[in-house]
Amino acid sequence: MSSELKAVAFSELAYDDMLQFFMGTPHSKDYFENIKKQLSPACRKYWENHTKYIAQGMIHSGKFEHYFRLFRNSLMPFIHSKSTIKTLLDKKTELEQITFYNTKWNTSRWQLLFKLFFSKFVLGRFGRTKAYLNQVEISVANFLYDQADKHLQHSDCQSNYFLHYIFTGNFGGQLPFYLRKENFGRIKENISALKLKQGLIQEFITEESNFKYCNFSNIFEYMSKEEFSKFQQLLLKNLPNGAIISYWNLMVDRVFSDTFEGTFSLYNQAKTQLTDNGFFYKRFITEMKNE
Repeated sequence: MSSELKAVAFSELAYDDMLQFFMGTPHSKDYFENIKKQLSPACRKYWENHTKYIAQGMIHSGKFEHYFRLFRNSLMPFIHSKSTIKTLLDKKTELEQITFYNTKWNTSRWQLLFKLFFSKFVLGRFGRTKAYLNQVEISVANFLYDQADKHLQHSDCQSNYFLHYIFTGNFGGQLPFYLRKENFGRIKENISALKLKQGLIQEFITEESNFKYCNFSNIFEYMSKEEFSKFQQLLLKNLPNGAIISYWNLMVDRVFSDTFEGTFSLYNQAKTQLTDNGFFYKRFITEMKNE
């Protein structure tokens, strides 16, 4: 439902109005009233019944956003002050970042409460659907702590808008790419080409054959090894040779080119060593279907 509303907002609103609508202002409900006629009946009814999320700002309304809000509002005050958080995110050299992290930030309280909040039990109850963690066999808390430990010692974290959002509830002056003004015109110009479909990805791949590029997010780590194997067979049958797929691994290793030798090959990996703002993820994989 949020994807359709976002698309209509891009189509119908000017940039500043669209940004205010997404972020949440006293005028957000007015913007919604102005554009809701462009929504499908089901989408319009849903958002008319959830106007509190419109008022808060649509980008803050997801389950994971709520989870991070609990983290910064309920837990972080017991760990670090706002000034300490600000210093962590302030611009500094790599050495200064490492020193600050190890002398001021990485306290025993930070380690304990971070691992408690990001444990498998708490994450499964408040952050993700519990079933999504069924395939995870490692310590969720230790893995996520180690990922954060590496990222927070790197100067890249200072400009990570996602990290700013986790700790402060805003993007720290660095908006996500789709919300940046320099990208608005191109998105608005092409938004009519977007087609939204709701349902199982397996059904979509079976029904549609006219595409060569797929982004699967991190859905494969929710699958058992048997389900992953069946999905691989589905891709081999329905995707054309040379098709490019991309996806993330978080805590479960699911890589087609490793598991099913000869079916897919890593694609352009050497040229895509970019910093991932989603620092919790283990890796981002791009593969090409072999002929």
